[in-house]
Amino acid sequence: MFSKKYLFLLIGIIAMHCSFAQLQAPTTAPDPEYKSYKWDENPKVHALSPDEQRMGMVVIKDKRIIEYYLEDGNVVMYVTRHMIIHVNSDKAIEESNTVYIPMADGITLEDVQARSVTKDGKVTTLNAANIKDVDNYQNMGRFKIFAIDGIESGSEVEYMYTLQEPSRKNGTEYIRINSLHKKVNVDIYSPPALIFDTKSYNGFPDMQTDSNMTSKRHIFCEGTDIKGFDKEEFSEEDGALMRMEYKYAYNANADPTERLDTWSDFCQNLYEVFNKGVTKKDMQTAKKVIDTMKLGGMSEEEKVRKIESRMKTSIALKEDIMDKDANTLQSILKNHVANELGLLKLYDQLFNNAGISHEIVLTTNRFDKPFDGDFDSWTYLQKYLIYFPGTDNYMAPMEPMSRYGFVPEDWICQQGLFMHPVTIGKDFHTGIGQVQEITCNDWKQSMNDIYENTKFDLDAGIANIHLKETFAGYEGYEIQPIYSYLSDQDKKDVIDRLIKVIFQDAKPTNVNVSGYSENELFRQPFVVEADLSTNSVLEQAGNKFLFKVGQLIGPQSQLYDDTTRHTPVENHHNHGYHRVLEFEIPDGYTVTNLNAVNMDVFHMTGGERDMEFHSFYTADGNKITVTIDEDYREIRYPISMYEEFRKVINASADFNKVVLFIEKKSNP
Repeated sequence: MFSKKYLFLLIGIIAMHCSFAQLQAPTTAPDPEYKSYKWDENPKVHALSPDEQRMGMVVIKDKRIIEYYLEDGNVVMYVTRHMIIHVNSDKAIEESNTVYIPMADGITLEDVQARSVTKDGKVTTLNAANIKDVDNYQNMGRFKIFAIDGIESGSEVEYMYTLQEPSRKNGTEYIRINSLHKKVNVDIYSPPALIFDTKSYNGFPDMQTDSNMTSKRHIFCEGTDIKGFDKEEFSEEDGALMRMEYKYAYNANADPTERLDTWSDFCQNLYEVFNKGVTKKDMQTAKKVIDTMKLGGMSEEEKVRKIESRMKTSIALKEDIMDKDANTLQSILKNHVANELGLLKLYDQLFNNAGISHEIVLTTNRFDKPFDGDFDSWTYLQKYLIYFPGTDNYMAPMEPMSRYGFVPEDWICQQGLFMHPVTIGKDFHTGIGQVQEITCNDWKQSMNDIYENTKFDLDAGIANIHLKETFAGYEGYEIQPIYSYLSDQDKKDVIDRLIKVIFQDAKPTNVNVSGYSENELFRQPFVVEADLSTNSVLEQAGNKFLFKVGQLIGPQSQLYDDTTRHTPVENHHNHGYHRVLEFEIPDGYTVTNLNAVNMDVFHMTGGERDMEFHSFYTADGNKITVTIDEDYREIRYPISMYEEFRKVINASADFNKVVLFIEKKSNP
């Protein structure tokens, strides 16, 4: 289903290309499948194995029927969901006793049934009065919601509903596999002329063709005993889930070998929508704007940065602009608002007038589902970038807090559809689609560095620390671009929280923050400096002091649980951490276990480290310097390297626990 985020721009393209082929209704049309699909009139709790009885939840059945149905000359969709869930714990009961049915615009509820069955055979059916309409449930849109009564440990929850939905030519089915699924069935029915293509991912069963059915086209799959696992840390999240993509690919009434709605089709239609209505006045307006920017003598990168900065600090994105003149450049620049189409048109004309070669790129959030260029479903066309071949870099036109070179991190390191503008003959302009890699940023561009100088007041049991922390690239993405827009109090609160991540008792003084002006965003690091005193890292134990040097780097992620890993490692971005911890040993004292800070845990590929945690100390008289380098130079690591990744992650958590012993020197 298309999200609101990208529906607005695509709706014009889809309207041009989305109608199904004209189909001739059969003399006697078979009923939709959902009308003959029934649940068991005499339900009984299913028998489970001893191992299954120890699981909190077991999905007995997950049945989905998607039917494209010819009705009054139009194709409509009926979508049926039938679930039977066995619950063995209070947590499972809490998760299963309420059903949420999404009711977006154009969706109607055709049928709904629900019941619970106890292990003693007591059946409690749904009271229709319990069905509630919620206009905007948790900001996700309209839902019908109802609770199922009579559930206890050992019961089964069963519900079945059918929706009529506006027909769509592409779709996605996920299996959220945090629990064992005993049986999963997906059936797609369509009139004989509508031929669907599918592709399965992450172990989703492959779809098959039903050769016995002639009145309809039927493809289906069945999966059994699909083992569940919880969402794993450092994973692709929803992108790692089992899923199946499907699309209307061929029309048997026309040329059954001609693939429909290809990448090239999309680009040609996007180009037409995108350039439709570009007037001479638009071009003149763009030229005037570029002339006022005085870009002469700048490099291409500097030109892009200046144009982007000017537009993102003066034009706001508003998706529901309905004015017929809203997409003219004059209106956009006068009213300081634009929809997605207007923004793309604006940037396109500005870059054209500045002589900057550029291409539109479409991709996904890879943590929802990674872009697959081998399967041309338009559900992958969600996020917009602009690519600059001359600098081999990107900007995200719809993201006001992003800047050139640092587009949203979850959109990169995967494929995308690049629209290359071409001219055929003298007058025909169009776009050709090509799937290419959207490269990752170098790990050295996204660093979080800490520099600390510590002096001890042993009598007071206090460590006085000068802290400098820097956030570069993606490490500063959540704070650097918004900091200048915060109120003075919010700025203070943000910096206090940053410092208290490391030192919870700190009351910072002499605070200085830099690196957040518009011309510094993602070019210079965001920097916080402060002085503070803390008693959280120094503790007296008898005649010695315990210096919790490991706590100076703040809390660390950890992966001590050695359960079986199911998914590859996926980081949001390549990154590194550099820490320099200086402290002075008080006169008359010594540190007896400095070697405790020495650690070197790493993995190498092709003779080069691709991840590491390396810490060591140097001494210059009473001055000790502990240097730490931790980095993850690749965006992803296969399951075969998970143990090495876990060791590096845990090395930082192990360092967190390092304590140095400060003791009085023995008398000579």
